[in-house]
Amino acid sequence: MDNLKEVSKITFQPQGWIIGLRTWVLKAYDEKDNEICTIDNNEKHNYIKYVKFIVALKKKGYKLRKCDRVLLKSGKKKFLIKSFISYAKKNDFYEIANIAGYDNDYVDNIKTKSEDEQRSFGEMVGLEYDELKLLF
Repeated sequence: MDNLKEVSKITFQPQGWIIGLRTWVLKAYDEKDNEICTIDNNEKHNYIKYVKFIVALKKKGYKLRKCDRVLLKSGKKKFLIKSFISYAKKNDFYEIANIAGYDNDYVDNIKTKSEDEQRSFGEMVGLEYDELKLLF
């Protein structure tokens, strides 16, 4: 992830007003305020949308800044709420890791990976290193 450029700005807005039925639109912009990508598909939950956003940015040579990841998990606007991450089950992590390009075996063996590999994995699945360490 070190070879990727950081986005300069993100936006995240809900479409629709009924919680549970609204779809979030995530957008990222470069330093010239050009839109890099938009994720607006309806997903079974917002964490999947979040990881698909990270993957789409990576395909375009970009990544989220730490402040963006923290903001998206802050509970602001009720997109993601960081405290809910601790309720995720192993199958949830498998699903998210698979979207990010990792197989179940990689998730099962994350503790044996180097700190750099763990940090890279964490960034690809939208977790900070300290969050990842708490889960595994």
